Amino acid sequence: MPIHDWSRVSDRAFHHFHIFWFSRLSDALNQGLLPPGYYALVEPVAGEAIPDVLTLEAQAGSTTEVSSSGSLQSEDAAAGSLALLKPPAVIQDLGPSYTQLARHVLVRSEVEGDRVVAAIELVSRGNKVGRSKVDQFVSKSVGYLESGIHLAILDVQVPTSLVQAGFHALICEAMGQDPPEEPQGHDRQVVSYQVRASGYPRAYVAQLRVGSALPELPLFILPDRFLSLPLEATYTAAYGSLARKFREALEAP
Repeated sequence: MPIHDWSRVSDRAFHHFHIFWFSRLSDALNQGLLPPGYYALVEPVAGEAIPDVLTLEAQAGSTTEVSSSGSLQSEDAAAGSLALLKPPAVIQDLGPSYTQLARHVLVRSEVEGDRVVAAIELVSRGNKVGRSKVDQFVSKSVGYLESGIHLAILDVQVPTSLVQAGFHALICEAMGQDPPEEPQGHDRQVVSYQVRASGYPRAYVAQLRVGSALPELPLFILPDRFLSLPLEATYTAAYGSLARKFREALEAP
């Protein structure tokens, strides 16, 4: 199945696809690709920190409580004591958008206390829009590698002025390396980073474009051992979960 132009559908449609593609990748990893002692989970991105040093259990167990005598009130509770403001012509709630509801697949080693050994990141449109978001994604990616975590980045999203042909060139620059030349017209990208015993990563880069078939991509589990990610098969399975209206928009001439 060729890579689609995801700018033709809404962010919520891509978010749905995002979740299902990660689910299919996780299924493939857990149902035979990973050797004994390793497992994969689809996990939420907690800020931009490196997953291996997060204490998610502690975060899940902590709560914030406000007593009945506290100073925080809801809009409804405060309405009796505050004058109601006349709203302007346009009201916009700036809550979390679909571009910010990020997930990734983490591969963990049971024999190393569930340590993260590899990560798979799927780029969303929100990662490419805004300098701060771009810098956060690059910083997070470099952080994986500097922490000894192998990394795969899957980028089938439309390019932007800040990320014109994938994140690899920006990651190279952040690590003090010259980025490779990019083939003309190939503005999508999948990359696998191998953290070698020397500590210096090696990148396996496939430059793609709309209409390209996805290659199998190595995902390193150890510095000298990898498995092949079935990107094409899992992309196709996830694409089949989309509602017909979105598939028709993506497949239109």
